[in-house]
Amino acid sequence: MSDVGSRPLKIKTKAEIVAVSKDGYPFHPSDDHWQLNKDVLVFTGLPQCVEEGVRRGFLATLQRYAEELSATHTSNMAAKLKTYFKDTRATTVDVTSLINWRASLGDIDQHILGGLKGFLLAWHHYGFEGISREVADLLEGWRIQGNEKGAAVASGCPESGPYTDLELAALFDWANMAVANKELAFEDYAYLLTVAMTARRPVQIAALRGRDIAQEVKQGTPMFRLDIPRAKQRGIRFRGAFRSLAIIEDLYLVLQQQHRQSVAAISASVGQAIDPDLVGEVPVFINRECLRSIGSNAQIRALLLGDMPDALHATTNSLASALQRCARASTARSERTGEFIRLSATRFRHTRGTKLRREGFGPFVIAELLDHSDIQNVSVYTDNTAQEAVVIDELIGAQLAPFAQACLGRLVRSEREAIRGDDPRSRVPNDRQHAVGTCGSYGFCASGYRACYTCYHFQPWVDGPHEEVLADIYAEKERARAAGCSDVIVNANDQLILAVEHCVLLCKEARTQVSEVIGLEGAGHG
Repeated sequence: MSDVGSRPLKIKTKAEIVAVSKDGYPFHPSDDHWQLNKDVLVFTGLPQCVEEGVRRGFLATLQRYAEELSATHTSNMAAKLKTYFKDTRATTVDVTSLINWRASLGDIDQHILGGLKGFLLAWHHYGFEGISREVADLLEGWRIQGNEKGAAVASGCPESGPYTDLELAALFDWANMAVANKELAFEDYAYLLTVAMTARRPVQIAALRGRDIAQEVKQGTPMFRLDIPRAKQRGIRFRGAFRSLAIIEDLYLVLQQQHRQSVAAISASVGQAIDPDLVGEVPVFINRECLRSIGSNAQIRALLLGDMPDALHATTNSLASALQRCARASTARSERTGEFIRLSATRFRHTRGTKLRREGFGPFVIAELLDHSDIQNVSVYTDNTAQEAVVIDELIGAQLAPFAQACLGRLVRSEREAIRGDDPRSRVPNDRQHAVGTCGSYGFCASGYRACYTCYHFQPWVDGPHEEVLADIYAEKERARAAGCSDVIVNANDQLILAVEHCVLLCKEARTQVSEVIGLEGAGHG
């Protein structure tokens, strides 16, 4: 981070703007400095000895970070890489230099490499030049002590490794609100949910068609599944083999709606309804560039059933762009770092493998559910089980809350200040029938008061009895643990705990500020 108070902001013309930071500041990637927000100016220059390919890969990765993550975090990553080149005098990021650098840092400064590890792995996963497979393998095998933040920093890599349950909950909470408020395109939302809930490769999701989304009834209960085309198997043509995956109803409904939108887009393009026998063959995610050249049902039939059956399907690059748009818009934060959560399809696959391993499944089951043909690569998804070390209790929850920022409502000093504050029906009571805040929504909600703490319509009162809610949830968690329930049940309300802890913290800070103002006013009168 740099002090830019004396430096005038450079206003770029529209023609020069090619990138926008997470905070909405335009910048040009070829500039030697990027203004990412009012406080952060990042200087992008590397030592002259650094190879050009490394320089290009660094700038491309740093741009993705600037667009998707916080300005401070982006600046820190640039600074850490410069420290590596300064200390090692290397011209590339290579295995020997990294090993020697780690040895020279010692225990005290290990966090420098720990922070840079996630950036370098992201660089490799993005596919930009400059980071070899050997370097990525080395980094993935290292367990590096992070910069201590009390209990808030779990072991493992919070940027490139599996997501925790709390991070996934934060992502889903944000995505659901964003699409409801039309801040996120439905197609991007559908892809995010699909890759997160199925852990399938982007090429497999791109190959989905309407007929792959299925519902059936077993013993009177509706069941939902997705027949997902296989990938990476030799000798199998496009959509030549499938594996069925059970999915929840929410994903089923989202994919059905996305498929209907794709059908509607094709019908609008050709100016007539699609032939009924082709509706099920329409891709869930379509290639809109290809769609522009289509003018008739005959062309649609030729594309979907002819020699180029994948032409109308979305490209993996377009799906990657959808995930980038989600990342740029997302306000979900990691409880481990306090930073915006970095999104990647690979991380969702690692998360699924880790969760399956943690729940006791063996390598053959994990390989089946991740669509591997054998078990030789299963360890890639199951080695990192760092989440097991973090248990949310009264001490840990209070320390993690500022990082997670899970309470999404707007604090009000009293009921009078709240939206709908004059309507007694808007009061939100806890289990003890004590009001804790006001609901600012005019719509119907049957979720119960606990869901309010992760809802942006909620207006918690500064003096509300939020500690009562917290005590009740912790007691409920202890009862579940004492009863011998599984970890999934015991930890089911951890996101809610962090939201209420966050609310309690915000209320304490608000009351402290009021007390300080009153004290200053009293001193002034004296």
